[in-house]
Amino acid sequence: MDRQASRPGPMQTLIFLDLEATGLPFSQPKITELCMLAVHRRALESTPTSRGQPPPFPRVVDKLSLCVAPGKACSPGASEITGLTTADLAAHGRQRFDDNLATLLLAFLRRQPQPWCFVAHNGDRYDFPLLQAELAMLGVADALDGAFCVDSMAAMKALEQASSPAERGPRKSYSLGSIYTRLYGQAPTDSHMAEGDVLTLLSICQWKPQALLQWVDTHSRPFGTIKPMYEIQLSQSARSATEPLAKTGNSSPSRNKRPKVLPPIKVSGDTLEEGLLVPLGLLAFLTLAVATLYGLTRATPEQ
Repeated sequence: MDRQASRPGPMQTLIFLDLEATGLPFSQPKITELCMLAVHRRALESTPTSRGQPPPFPRVVDKLSLCVAPGKACSPGASEITGLTTADLAAHGRQRFDDNLATLLLAFLRRQPQPWCFVAHNGDRYDFPLLQAELAMLGVADALDGAFCVDSMAAMKALEQASSPAERGPRKSYSLGSIYTRLYGQAPTDSHMAEGDVLTLLSICQWKPQALLQWVDTHSRPFGTIKPMYEIQLSQSARSATEPLAKTGNSSPSRNKRPKVLPPIKVSGDTLEEGLLVPLGLLAFLTLAVATLYGLTRATPEQ
């Protein structure tokens, strides 16, 4: 699919997404936990009006929640916030972000009505580029090109400002927890757990669902336009799967080139005999030359 594809129309499924990871962008983080909650726009459109209380969650949703072995150490700060460490994930037999997980994500999406739109809080700066980095590491950066994405932080800022444009006061925080507390008068539960943050995100998006859906339809962009968070070096498994290489001693492999296989050479019987006569004739000549020299040496011993 074209990464610059135009918006196909109203988004039918919103995929609320949250990732936990080993650290911040400068440390080239790896995912430690992932949660996706797929909600059809009909469920948001039918959200009942609530008075200062979080609305009930939609009954019909699909959810995918996984812990992932990052393959690198979590920063102390990240472990303190998320409660996850590399050692704990390994001890519980969690697996790496691999081809199977990429296939699982795509299979999850394909069960949802299209078009799909990922919704993540601060997604433009963190979740979307990090997910792209993990996919690019496997050599499948285009796996989710059929999806779209929006940053809920920008959406909620626009909706709040439209709701009270003349409001003055201290500068507001648009962190996920701050918005939830401001809207519903209580702190969210299970913060910095991927599933807990996804449910909190869904709740704040249910505040003004019609306005949110209009904003999403207008501002969504192809997921393929998201750049990976950091420069990618393909893993050996990804390189083997996408770029078959010939083993040529110490020479460096050439990317995107397959080794050339030469057709077998057919040799007839006459050709084989002619090929053997050449070395035999040379051997006879050398034998005669050695014998001649030996005879001359015997004839003139003083030399």
